[in-house]
Amino acid sequence: MTCRPALVLALALTPAAAEAQVAEAGVGVSLGYAQYLDVPRQCCPPMAWATFGSGRWRLHVDYLRSHREEESHGNYPLDDIDGRRVSAQQASLHVEPRDEASLLISWRALERPGYNLSILFGTMYWRSRISYCVAAAGPLVRIPTPADYPPDYIVFRRELTPEERSRCADAPDTDQWIGPQVAAVLDVSLGERFFFRASARLLIFRADAGIGVKF
Repeated sequence: MTCRPALVLALALTPAAAEAQVAEAGVGVSLGYAQYLDVPRQCCPPMAWATFGSGRWRLHVDYLRSHREEESHGNYPLDDIDGRRVSAQQASLHVEPRDEASLLISWRALERPGYNLSILFGTMYWRSRISYCVAAAGPLVRIPTPADYPPDYIVFRRELTPEERSRCADAPDTDQWIGPQVAAVLDVSLGERFFFRASARLLIFRADAGIGVKF
């Protein structure tokens, strides 16, 4: 008789044990990513995500890293030096790193065999900066004369030093923001555990695609 309460308790707990918590994780890229509205779109910064819990309500986290880096050269006016026309160029480096992290609640709005649709809402944090560095201490190096220059022109370029490149790349972030975020996510099954994911952020322009796995 003393064993019956324990048996009843074990049977009562069996369904809860069977409904184990699950997790999903995946990697992907952001297609046509716009770090700022006034700059060209970028393809394709990497991202990663994870979702925890079971049922229609779950916890979702993701992270994206964007890094733009472009080197250009500006011309100085041409000067006459010892009967030769000389032009000097100056190297410059444009660096735009950005980190985005989101903490969202995932609601399974539609579930069908082979695919499901979820709505995500919560908060997003990003930090970024724009660094523009111009060569000042580097050496002047003679470079081949551009094709549209007359043959009596000589062209030099002041190059960036390793220290100038490092200082430009490692400058501290200057812009930070935290605010609301909403997303729509479509998952398409690729077998028992793997799935393809396409998602769109609704408060900023960002469309993501990637591959996930269920645990």
